[in-house]
Amino acid sequence: MNFSETAIVDGTLYLLGGFSLLTWSVILFKASEIFWQRYCLGRTLNRVCPRALVVEGSEALLEALDACALAGRIWSVAERTHKARSSSRLDVGQAAAWHELTERGLRQQLQKEKAKLDSGLGWLASIGSTAPFVGLFGTVWGIMHALKDISAQGSASLEVVAGPIGEALIATALGLAVAIPAVIAYNFFLRQNRSLLAKLEHFSTDLLRARIENDLIVTQKEVDHGHASA
Repeated sequence: MNFSETAIVDGTLYLLGGFSLLTWSVILFKASEIFWQRYCLGRTLNRVCPRALVVEGSEALLEALDACALAGRIWSVAERTHKARSSSRLDVGQAAAWHELTERGLRQQLQKEKAKLDSGLGWLASIGSTAPFVGLFGTVWGIMHALKDISAQGSASLEVVAGPIGEALIATALGLAVAIPAVIAYNFFLRQNRSLLAKLEHFSTDLLRARIENDLIVTQKEVDHGHASA
């Protein structure tokens, strides 16, 4: 049997070839993205202390933070909420409300970052789960046509059967060759994303805690100053 004479088998092979091209494109893109983000985030977190960032906010710290887009966006959310507050003194209830608003903003930004990091992984998951079945379909179709050819020849010897059946199994082998890298890459990138998000969550938690501690210290100083003036 010749694959070029069987449109369905040819279409299956071309489809698997397209799956393979898409898989390796996503793998290369996600690998470069994740490794770069890991490098930038690790370098930034080693140089930036959330407590110093909240209290000092020096240009050196902000420049180090700008080097990492992930941490920079987390900081921007907290800073925008802080700047939106009234400059006048807040009571305990108002301060708690602003802290809760900051926490919600950080959680929302973390969800956005998770969605960005997970983009493209759906393709790997879909290809990894469907490619073997596409290959199996091509094999079954090829075997069916091979058996028809064998029946037409009226011979079932090994020489007649082995060639067409072996050619039909190429589709299954190609399907597995496409699916295996996709599944391995999907699980690998998923673990890397979880590691990145865990570091971002720690950074956002430390940032929120530093902001609350700083506000409490400032409020206590204002109270002490008011008592001293009285």
